[in-house]
Amino acid sequence: MMRVGPNKFKVYLLCVGLTVMVFWGEVQAASAELTVRPDVVRIGTWYDGVKLHVSANIPRGCQAVLELIGEQGQTRLMRKERYWGMWKNGAEILEQGAPVLYLVMSTDPKLLSRSNKKPSWGYEAISGRISFTGGVGNITHRQLFGEFLRLKENRGRYDIFPGRASIQVLPEGGQQVEGVFNLPSRLPRGNYHVTLSVVKDGRVVSKEMRSLKVELVGFPAATFELAHKHALAYGILATGIAIFSGFLVGLIFQFIGKSD
Repeated sequence: MMRVGPNKFKVYLLCVGLTVMVFWGEVQAASAELTVRPDVVRIGTWYDGVKLHVSANIPRGCQAVLELIGEQGQTRLMRKERYWGMWKNGAEILEQGAPVLYLVMSTDPKLLSRSNKKPSWGYEAISGRISFTGGVGNITHRQLFGEFLRLKENRGRYDIFPGRASIQVLPEGGQQVEGVFNLPSRLPRGNYHVTLSVVKDGRVVSKEMRSLKVELVGFPAATFELAHKHALAYGILATGIAIFSGFLVGLIFQFIGKSD
């Protein structure tokens, strides 16, 4: 067995110590403080969207990506088919694996560029995680994903904002990153999370995550409870409201007609 001399052993320990110090210094430099306000969104009768403020302190020389991600869900897409010059609904396509909400912004526009071969965020990253089943036929995954994105963006649940997050140097050292997400008016209840990715020299050096809860309160909560736990009573009530509304509208038009 080869024996290591005292001098060589000291040099070895010194190299290991320097390596640990460099690595630890890089980890410490990459630490960040992420805050999300508010951390609970309550959807009541008059809810019409809300602004979510995100801020973080990151080391100098770094950039950042902020993501707001919802739980995984399912989306049913209806395939359109053309017969004799007319469009009609065809087979149903089921999407699985995509979050119900995905909003992302960056301090540097290049971080959300489509030229990234192996993206850790953005639409390209989501495209690799989802699947389409059912009446897909000869439609490619890219075409289906494009239609899926248009649907989500029209509802305000998906969007990308390259360079939208602001960044400024702090006098006491480090940098402050700030971003504002506009949550849509039709927001599903559930658990969401905000993720901060700190990037330096093209690679992610640290990540932090904060949770966000979306809950129903007041009349929307009562309606949800009634529809999911007392389906029969909910159906009867909905039918009664529809009949009463139709009767009331008829009376109004009848009154207007007599006035004329």
